[in-house]
Amino acid sequence: MRILVSSSPGVGHLLPLLPVARAASARGHDVLVAVGAGLAPIVLAAGLRHVQTGTATIEEVAAGIPELAGLTGRRRAVVMFRQAFCGAIAASIADDIHSLAKTWRPDVIIHEDMDFGSWIVAERLSIPHVTVQATAWRPRMRDLASEPLNQLRKRHGLAADPDLAGLYGAIFFTTRPVSLRDPNVPLPEVTAELRPIADDRRPGDEAAATDPFPPVDGRPRVAVTLGTVNAHQIPVLRSIVEGAAATGAHVVVALGADPATLGAVPAGVTVRAYVPMSTLLPAADLVAFHGGSGTMLAALAAACPMVIVPLAADQPDNAELCAAAGVARVVPLESLTANAVQAAIEALLTDPSYRRRAAEVAAEIAAMPGPEDALARIERLAQSTS
Repeated sequence: MRILVSSSPGVGHLLPLLPVARAASARGHDVLVAVGAGLAPIVLAAGLRHVQTGTATIEEVAAGIPELAGLTGRRRAVVMFRQAFCGAIAASIADDIHSLAKTWRPDVIIHEDMDFGSWIVAERLSIPHVTVQATAWRPRMRDLASEPLNQLRKRHGLAADPDLAGLYGAIFFTTRPVSLRDPNVPLPEVTAELRPIADDRRPGDEAAATDPFPPVDGRPRVAVTLGTVNAHQIPVLRSIVEGAAATGAHVVVALGADPATLGAVPAGVTVRAYVPMSTLLPAADLVAFHGGSGTMLAALAAACPMVIVPLAADQPDNAELCAAAGVARVVPLESLTANAVQAAIEALLTDPSYRRRAAEVAAEIAAMPGPEDALARIERLAQSTS
């Protein structure tokens, strides 16, 4: 079976797809991963074939949207969603996937929930498709998507779909455990579960399996990261790092850039260019971060409580759900100081309910079906439509 895996050009969008893609490849299927050139090294390191589609990176698209200047939080998320994901990114992916699919002709397309271009192509060419959840479930955002996506449908010769009824395909694989689902905001009727896996270790990376913290000496261990695209947020990082260091904890910062970028740091702080979350978070007592979906799910799978400073995208939604689930404390960006971060960290360290709830959510995640189960569903779908 030919399986086309398609993603928006962001690390956090691609990684949730890799466990299923690797399972399919191991099963002997012909798997092709279509994503921007900037993510080719991740695809190839995972042992999968890559084809370039769409723009190289999300940052490249964002740089061409002047309305983003000065925006943070949900206001920035709205502009990015409409102009980037429903606009330039969807259009470029649709054009490239259409050209690819006409010749390679996949039996099924697997895409993440912010890749709208491959949905357009799947409908145009009558190819079954499924969605893997990479971002927070925000159905209210679909009101913003209807106009630009229906314009794109029209350009590709499709009838209008005002309610975007076919957007998620035959199966919507949610990667959220039960505790992070809002019963007042139901998931699609076609929802199935998929256990989130931090698929971020690569062959030849010997450091990935080593404990990133100093030897245990009774002091807390605090991980700090702003994900793969926020290394330039130096004032935010410094406030988080200084607040964490003030607690007397061992602090490891996964920067996503040259450690020199952050400048001098307090004693007890180690800055690394990259540490896999699958290594860093199980070794930490808590993580202070931006609320990105990938790091959030990796932390929850490791039963690691969180201090969240949401910046944009789906991070405010993630922060609200984690706080409501009792696994996190939130420090709003507009209230961010080192003192506020220190107080939040100390609250988590002294209140055992946060770690107890994190362990309960970790058990929920462990009980979710894995990528092999998702692949079996996808195989049955392809067979039923062939």
